Amino acid sequence: MNSSNHPPMRFQDRDASILHTIQNYGGVLAKRHVHSIFWPRKSQRAMQKRLAKLKGSQYINWPSLNQRKQFPIPEPILWLDWKGAFLLANGANLKIQKPNTINENQLRLFERALHAKGLRWLREPHWNQLTHDLTTVDIRLKIEADIQEFSYLKLDHWINETVFRSNMDRVTFSYKDTKGRLRHNKRGVIPDGFLCIIDQKRQSKGQPPKANFLLEVDMATHSNPNFSIEKAAAGAAYIKSREFNKRFGSNSGRWLIITTSEIRMQHLMKHTHERITTKSNLFLFTTLSTFFSKNIFSESIWSVCGQDRKQKLLKE
Repeated sequence: MNSSNHPPMRFQDRDASILHTIQNYGGVLAKRHVHSIFWPRKSQRAMQKRLAKLKGSQYINWPSLNQRKQFPIPEPILWLDWKGAFLLANGANLKIQKPNTINENQLRLFERALHAKGLRWLREPHWNQLTHDLTTVDIRLKIEADIQEFSYLKLDHWINETVFRSNMDRVTFSYKDTKGRLRHNKRGVIPDGFLCIIDQKRQSKGQPPKANFLLEVDMATHSNPNFSIEKAAAGAAYIKSREFNKRFGSNSGRWLIITTSEIRMQHLMKHTHERITTKSNLFLFTTLSTFFSKNIFSESIWSVCGQDRKQKLLKE
């Protein structure tokens, strides 16, 4: 962890933007994400030289040799090192004390101090869900790119999964079991993201301009019944809950379920409709391949339980 062998670097505005972007997009990015955002018309080599300086000065980090041997890492990635987190804390005027020495105990205390002030520092990736987390970043970047084609649409804000995880809402919900009996349960709800779209066309007509969406990136790690209970039943109850209203100021919203294949999607829709029949229209389903091949705002790519015809994301 000692950076004494690295000469001091001249910190640039772009360096600060890179750190903010890593944090803003959930704490871990693929290097290709950084390249597309900050060096879109430059070589990988130009990016690598700058990132190496940031790593040498402990602003960012990436997998060690031992981590590459131990964990399944699908592609080159990076996250914030302690100096990156400290710089963000200073920028937000959080008044966090710098670690006295860089060792495990001091870094844990530093991490806790950041969390207590509302800055969730991801010290290293969640290795078992790394592919999922990088796919979520891909989805967000695609949404941000697609919306640029419409002058009257605006992505008002995006809330990351890390925010929900650090301040989790819990809801009580009901669902039908396999024999049609009504069951009750309680669990925390952690969306992969929350986004709010503002439609200025609707606003100009005096219609409600905001559309709220919760994101669930389904990588087929839950069984179909478990998804319909833990994600769908709980997710539907969440939208109608006091907790949702307190956080977002309304009880209006829908879930975007983006999954791995058409077959998986049909199974999820079937089980969701069986468990929460009257609320299953709160869920819009599509596949990853369809999502990344179409403009998600102009194309009818979203399937709803019990309906044959696919929908557009926003009402016209």
